[in-house]
Amino acid sequence: MSEILLCSQSYKNNLDIISTHIGSKEKLGVVLKDNAYGHGIEEIAKLASTYGIKSVFVKNELEAKKIAHLFEHITILYGSLSSNAKNFHLTIHTDTQLDNLPQNSLIELKINIGMNRNGINPENIESVLQKIMQKKIHLFGVFAHNGYGDDIGEDFENCQKIFEEIKEKIKYFAQKMGFQTPRFHSLNSSGTFRSQNIQDDLVRVGLASYGYLTTDFKIPIAKKLKPVASLYADKICTHFLKKGTKIGYSGVTQLQEDSFVSTYDIGYGDGLFRFNGNQEAFFTADGYLLLPRSSMDCFSALSTKDRICVFNDATILAKIFNTIPYEILTNLSSFIKRTIV
Repeated sequence: MSEILLCSQSYKNNLDIISTHIGSKEKLGVVLKDNAYGHGIEEIAKLASTYGIKSVFVKNELEAKKIAHLFEHITILYGSLSSNAKNFHLTIHTDTQLDNLPQNSLIELKINIGMNRNGINPENIESVLQKIMQKKIHLFGVFAHNGYGDDIGEDFENCQKIFEEIKEKIKYFAQKMGFQTPRFHSLNSSGTFRSQNIQDDLVRVGLASYGYLTTDFKIPIAKKLKPVASLYADKICTHFLKKGTKIGYSGVTQLQEDSFVSTYDIGYGDGLFRFNGNQEAFFTADGYLLLPRSSMDCFSALSTKDRICVFNDATILAKIFNTIPYEILTNLSSFIKRTIV
């Protein structure tokens, strides 16, 4: 059956690069949301824990519970919380989320610094802090998401200036209202790599930990990142077919010469993007031409090998389908076996 192999050495390499850049392993938080960007949350969590990571970020409580035993701090980015685990920190995007939280809940405030999607608006910070104090909720962290890390221009720096102002404001209110100063973080992968003097308490690195960076400009250190995941497919059967033979739905592929053609056990039902014949030619990582159209459960290729590596670098597929590595990776079904190597 198809399988995703996770290279533990590549993952460690990436965390080493990031830790060296920020100057401390302790300041490195990793993002494990959405099944660890399609890599497998339980598998990657084991690697992160072994490395010494203390803080991680997940999509919801379901993901948090799967890895609760591995980390000191697990921030839940969306949804609600049914348990009051001591290492779970719920993200607060709006003050109404505070209404149903029990006393002593641990939370992190998300602040809107320019993406204008989720988070507390800066002008409402004081009233939200007052509500937190009234309800006797523990403010563990305050964070933002700078949505301009990949881009050239002033927007990234402008958002960071806003966050620095917010940090000072919250430190002032902490002293005034009598609560402990929370931890602060605002940088994702690209924001981390482009910053030379990081003043936050930690960084939140997702994509770079898996071996990718998607900036519109070159960052030399990013060249050392190594993709962690490789997707493999196993052969279903092989046919020897004559020149001119049509293959698959609507006969989109017509052989240009006598060939051995095999089918392999992964398709768009497993999250591999669908090749319909309109894309440029795609060769697997080990050099075999994929023959469209691919189907829900399988694809054909000019190969007789029992197992082929579909890809070991998601950027190639991302370019073909005019998207980003995130989408290629997170699209992979959780039903595909993940194996650490």
